Amino acid sequence: MGTMQSAEIWDVFYRPDDPADLWFAFQLARSLAEHRQRVRLFCHDVAALSVAHADLDPSVLIQNLGQVEILDQRLARTAAASPNLVQVFDGTAPAPYIARYFSQQSGGGWYTLHAPWHGQPGTSAIQLRTQSQMHRQFDVYMGDSAYAAGLIRSSHHQPVLRRGPQPMAAARASMFSLLGLSPEHLESRTTAFLSAGTSIAWAQWLRVLIDAETSHCLFVEHGPLQEAIAPIFSRQPGQPGSSAIGSLTVVFLPPLLWALVDEIIAVSDYVVTDRDDVAFRAAERGTAAVRAETTPAQVATSTWMLAGAEPALAAVYRDLATALGRGSGVPACVGAYLAHLDAFTQHARHLQERVGRASDLASLLLTSNQVGPNASVEHLFAPTQPNSMF
Repeated sequence: MGTMQSAEIWDVFYRPDDPADLWFAFQLARSLAEHRQRVRLFCHDVAALSVAHADLDPSVLIQNLGQVEILDQRLARTAAASPNLVQVFDGTAPAPYIARYFSQQSGGGWYTLHAPWHGQPGTSAIQLRTQSQMHRQFDVYMGDSAYAAGLIRSSHHQPVLRRGPQPMAAARASMFSLLGLSPEHLESRTTAFLSAGTSIAWAQWLRVLIDAETSHCLFVEHGPLQEAIAPIFSRQPGQPGSSAIGSLTVVFLPPLLWALVDEIIAVSDYVVTDRDDVAFRAAERGTAAVRAETTPAQVATSTWMLAGAEPALAAVYRDLATALGRGSGVPACVGAYLAHLDAFTQHARHLQERVGRASDLASLLLTSNQVGPNASVEHLFAPTQPNSMF
């Protein structure tokens, strides 16, 4: 890899211990690439990304996925730094890379992104942290309000609201056919998608669905939780198929492309997850979602999702999110949530509208990269002088 001089090159880093951040980082990288930028994503888990996108080879250190260059993250210690550096949420570039970044003779920007559920800016959507003759470091506060910098969205996603039982039934029938499943699953009254780890109170939740008076069809994502559930339903993890106990039919999913997971989210009545990216993808599609709160820090995601909800509805949500995280009071909380599922669906559609109205984060980054002095940046992105993008 030679030295790169173009100011249109962007390097994207993310936090390695959170698979949700890989999703956000890749979507941002692809969005920047769609703006005719050269983008490199330093990936900590090429194998996982190769499952999400079949065109990747997990054994190759440098490869292209569409217009994005995917690099094994180990190369960041020796790769030439680009003029523009993006750190997604708590992601950080390695120290040798940072040293090379500041040794460049060409100017650029260093952008630290803050998730929309981790606080809003006081004075500006994008704030200049430090500035030298050649480099500027920014804090970028994401969100869906005029005071925020916009959101990272699914690439090429077109919002679709399937109102009424017939359009939803048709979409589910297509998905079941694609997965090779029997159409008898369409008879279930409620369809849900489970994408979480084993730390949530999954056993208590499944017991409620098994003993319920109404039928449930539950899509279970491939992963450790599917492996934990498999013995209960006499299934082989990773092998697609379905089994039923009581009122609950579980559908075991094989490793799927992100696009197929998104379609399953779209045809589900609700989603249970412990991942921010899955909760956000549900929001994009107008699907109700419960983000289990296994740590105090995860309350912030729920707060962002519940903005504008009736206090009583928000209380039902928080009770279930907390119960799934702590493992206490699950039956009553699940019952209350399902009793209000129609109201949660309506709120999910309002959340979808919020996401759809938000600014495009990639456009803001490109605009800020063209601004010179500090005063211009503050003027462009201060809420009292909003950018035309807002």
